[in-house]
Amino acid sequence: MLTVEDLTVAFGPTTAVRGVTLHAAPGTVTGILGANGAGKSTTLLGIHGRVPRSSGRIVLDGQDVTGHDTRALVRAGLALCPENRRLFPGLTIEDNLLVGAHGQGRKVRRQRLRGIYDRFGWVHARRAEPAGRLSGGQQQTVAIARALMSDPRLVLLDEPSSGLSPVAVDEVGEALRDIARAGTAVLLVEQNVRLVRQLCSTAWVIAHGEITAHGTVAELFAAGAVSDAYLGKATVPPDSGS
Repeated sequence: MLTVEDLTVAFGPTTAVRGVTLHAAPGTVTGILGANGAGKSTTLLGIHGRVPRSSGRIVLDGQDVTGHDTRALVRAGLALCPENRRLFPGLTIEDNLLVGAHGQGRKVRRQRLRGIYDRFGWVHARRAEPAGRLSGGQQQTVAIARALMSDPRLVLLDEPSSGLSPVAVDEVGEALRDIARAGTAVLLVEQNVRLVRQLCSTAWVIAHGEITAHGTVAELFAAGAVSDAYLGKATVPPDSGS
């Protein structure tokens, strides 16, 4: 579904992501793991065209979309659910959802709304309420639903469990399972190790903007690659006096 080759993102003299290569398959949740500041979120933004790429190739379902801007990437089937939800708190839930289908005709928007309401019954029941009244977990569900309004083949998710209660994390996890079961590919940046182990079949570990390991989640945890990345083992130089 998605292949990323040699993605590099730089901000002036600072290279935030260097030569990242990864892929994500349809119907699966694939993780991007690493410590804060490792380059995980910048990788997602680089894939989605939200920050300038210094180099790299993006292929979505066999189509080279490297030169596409963000709007064209959404039309091609690539949706982003950003960190911290980014809902419009003063707008109704339904209006927030409709933002995800911006540029589509009225008939298409209504069809997609019906699909969201069939999947998330409580969203339909509260569709006229301001999004700002929702709990954190409910807002995250609406943010995921908004991403689905573009009818994506691949959803990029950035820290969907951030700030949520354990119960809300479980609810978000179930929503992501449903999305993958329906055949959509999910590329997940996430710090919640428990959620990663529950959802992801494979994962890529990133440190200092570079991929340091990849494989099945079970293999990565058994080899210590995940704990090394989160605890910063790769950042500690050897003791030159030993």
